[in-house]
Amino acid sequence: KVDITKAKKAVELTKDNRKILVTIYEGGQVSSCIEDEAKKYCETCQCDDELCQEWIDHLKSQGYDATEFELGELELEESLPKFLEQREVILKPEVVAEPEESERAFAETDENLPGGSETSSEGE
Repeated sequence: KVDITKAKKAVELTKDNRKILVTIYEGGQVSSCIEDEAKKYCETCQCDDELCQEWIDHLKSQGYDATEFELGELELEESLPKFLEQREVILKPEVVAEPEESERAFAETDENLPGGSETSSEGE
């Protein structure tokens, strides 16, 4: 199974209405996803960096335009893994504090009810 967080480089190759997205992972795993007007499909294989680069250069020689992306340097709002980590950090303290806030809200509601605080003081 491919750990997509270990992706180190992606190359998007485009020609006419066809697009190939090549993703290179640590450990030599490479996935290529091809998209054209009629279909989309992906495949994965093992490939060393040198051979993979030869293939990308071959596609360029066939008329594909290549855009290369270095991965792992995204800002917080652009990175799903960083967003999820940040969200977990934010959610954990709120989950702990939430019952206290709701208890305070109920207490305030009781005091604000007409005759609510007067009734409890008269009954004592």
